Amino acid sequence: DHPAIQSVTPASSEYTAIRAAYALRPDLNPCIIVRPPTIPDAVALVAFLVARDIPFTVRAGGHDNFGRSFQDQVVALDLRLINHVDVDPAGETARIGGGALLGDVIPKLHRHGLVAATGTISGVGYVGWALYGGYGPYSTQFGLGVDQIRAAQVINAHGQLVDADADLLRAIRGAGGAFGVIAEITVPVHRLDRILAGILSFESSDLPAVIRQYIHGYQALSADGIPSALNLEEAVINTPAGKVFIVLFLWGSSDIDTGRVWLDKLSALAPVAFNSVQETTPPAWLEEASRLTPKDSRGRVWTISVRQPTDEVVDVMATSLADMPSDPRVIFAVHELRSCSPSAQPQSDSVFTSREGHFMLEIIGATETPEDVTAIQAWGQQFQTALARTDPRNLLSAPYVSLSAPEELDSRTVYGEHYEFLAELKKTRDPRGVFDAAI
Repeated sequence: DHPAIQSVTPASSEYTAIRAAYALRPDLNPCIIVRPPTIPDAVALVAFLVARDIPFTVRAGGHDNFGRSFQDQVVALDLRLINHVDVDPAGETARIGGGALLGDVIPKLHRHGLVAATGTISGVGYVGWALYGGYGPYSTQFGLGVDQIRAAQVINAHGQLVDADADLLRAIRGAGGAFGVIAEITVPVHRLDRILAGILSFESSDLPAVIRQYIHGYQALSADGIPSALNLEEAVINTPAGKVFIVLFLWGSSDIDTGRVWLDKLSALAPVAFNSVQETTPPAWLEEASRLTPKDSRGRVWTISVRQPTDEVVDVMATSLADMPSDPRVIFAVHELRSCSPSAQPQSDSVFTSREGHFMLEIIGATETPEDVTAIQAWGQQFQTALARTDPRNLLSAPYVSLSAPEELDSRTVYGEHYEFLAELKKTRDPRGVFDAAI
């Protein structure tokens, strides 16, 4: 009844290409990958699997560091063909297919002169990015990805397509796919077709010194007030010339002249070695930023969220980053949720708990070389442990689910006061554990 559904087995010539994902996990090989091109096809597949008690996982972007899109010798439901981006006639919202990547969404919106909150890397699945938090270059203006979900179509544990009710919407805004296959979400869109964006690379011969200088200067700017149109992501990357401290700069407003004023202010915080910031478009900037990260990787990531980069935190950062392994896949990144963001306040219709201004610190301990994994992961673990030993009053209790190892996630800690609500809803909406493979 659904001849357009593609199925790929390990014997298929295209299996390796379609199975490819960000995490290099040769130990996780689905027995079959099924690829529905439409939502009705996806519904039929889920209904078939559920009726026969066949376990399955769901894959969209496949950018999870821990390979949770797959289980070995288990059916994988690949949603990437369901990648529509449909803008409503008024130009206020867009319906986004469950398999759409950031690199699908932003270019399609740009054709209408629009943009939506998004992440940094084009190969990430949009829905998966949004479900569990969703930090990104427009978080200050528009809020986190989790707060963009106005409506959702979900394939439930009975294999039926339903419009998410208030309880289900609250649950998937933070707990994601544990309650069903998210076939489509509706998000707000914003009129913006030109931005000022690029990379500031700071002179980094003395990396600890430039990190301290920049952060202290940034704190002074922040105390005086920073416009919500200015979005920054700091990082330390490895280049052929060595470790470099960079800032991904985005001014999300058509008032480009004011953006240049703020670019000058940021450039004055420490000596700049290279500046690629220019007037550009949201799709062009997404592609430029995406080139900073590899297409695949072997290793893992750690996160910890702090309220402020205190002197104690900065000292740990400076010390650990001075010892950062030189592999180009090792990256340290800072994602800030500023207190002026719409997401930095309590939300009763979401179970995402990190609802105050904070800095989510991301430590990527990855490599292309198997023999280097142990040493690189030891560095990453030591870095995260040192940050966790700083003043507990400055630490947020909940880890960032999307970037945390499954064995390190405690649901009560992650969801806090929302835990009992989620536990009860799981009993009623998925009593057989159909979607237990989700994060």
